[in-house]
Amino acid sequence: MTTQTSTLSETGRPTVTGKVPGDLLRVSDLDPRTLVELLDLAAAMKQEPLGWERDLRGGAIGCVFEKPSTRTRVSLATAAHRLGMKAMVLNKEDMQLGHGETPADTARVLSSYLDALTIRTFDHAIVEQMADAATVPVVNALSNTHHPCQSLADLLALREHFGTLDGLTVAFIGDGASNTCNSFLAACAASRMHLVIAAPPGYETDPEILGEARELMAHHGGSVSLTTDPVEAVGSAQAVYAEVWVSMDKHHERAERARDLAAYRVDDALLAHAPGEAVAMHCLPAVRGEEITSEVLDGPRSLVWRQAANRLPTAQALLHTLITTARRRTA
Repeated sequence: MTTQTSTLSETGRPTVTGKVPGDLLRVSDLDPRTLVELLDLAAAMKQEPLGWERDLRGGAIGCVFEKPSTRTRVSLATAAHRLGMKAMVLNKEDMQLGHGETPADTARVLSSYLDALTIRTFDHAIVEQMADAATVPVVNALSNTHHPCQSLADLLALREHFGTLDGLTVAFIGDGASNTCNSFLAACAASRMHLVIAAPPGYETDPEILGEARELMAHHGGSVSLTTDPVEAVGSAQAVYAEVWVSMDKHHERAERARDLAAYRVDDALLAHAPGEAVAMHCLPAVRGEEITSEVLDGPRSLVWRQAANRLPTAQALLHTLITTARRRTA
């Protein structure tokens, strides 16, 4: 992937002309060309955030959240506002969804009121059920298996820092089976990047997800390799990605995970084995001193706060693209 400019609309603004999916449940729903154009649109929206406020004025999105959220909740709500839309945060227990109504029935009804649904839940099957039933775009705002919104922000941060994604090498350190790792692997596959995953035994990436990425890389470029040695993983990495060891559905495994992943902390000692230009990444929230140290998180090599900031323009670009495309298809 390069930083080439997307096709411009009649207004001179970047526009997504590649194949746009009806929903975004996984990063792999986006083909490489569409992903490039979506990042270009996000970059333009970051420079001129209110330039699109008339496009979807009067619309509304629903944010169905079964998990706590800071970045996802606020970035989606603010993105909707910048597009002239209202965002309604819907907690499961405040809805009939929390009292026996099925996800499919909820999605059918909400489609009558809203222009898009965003779902943050545990089981990825719930996201798929709602997408199958909804008649408006559905965005996976995080499930136990995939976290596509985070990966879009990650790619934009890397592209801003290095000027290109093509050929970059990133080391992902820790839980190779996490939703963040799964989505970032797919993002690398669509971007001709090289990913090295360093994970201990028992924390390996799902073979099916790994196979899908390798198949795309075989045709498009890039690579993925696996190791149990974090020092080996960072040796040629231009970015080193850390992630929280105990996700929201794994609190019962805290002691076991802390023991298994103790050697996978991203600290100054580990970064000393990476090239001098290497940056540190983290999707947040971070447990300082566990998977990453404060010295790295707040240090000059940290890309973390740019990743977090980019959740907003990438969410804005994603909502704009999915909703405007859906409206054209039904016009």
